Amino acid sequence: AQERTVTGKVSSDDGFPLPGVNVVVKGTSNGTITDSNGSYSISVPASGATLVFSFVGFTTQEVEVGAKALIDVQLATDVTQLSEIVVTAQG
Repeated sequence: AQERTVTGKVSSDDGFPLPGVNVVVKGTSNGTITDSNGSYSISVPASGATLVFSFVGFTTQEVEVGAKALIDVQLATDVTQLSEIVVTAQG
């Protein structure tokens, strides 16, 4: 099977780069994470690949690769995942 490399950047909806975002080829264990600048590089099958971008506190996004070699993604904040935590110390 032929493979090719797809690169890009992942940022938040306010434009800041997101380091540590999981980037996985859907249906496989082939994945990577973004670097400190939000950049990634991943090997994908020549056809029919879909990339899944996931990060805590942000909505998961799926992007079909198609013929693209550069895919930049903006992840939206997922307010349903963010909740308040109260820590109570008893002495």
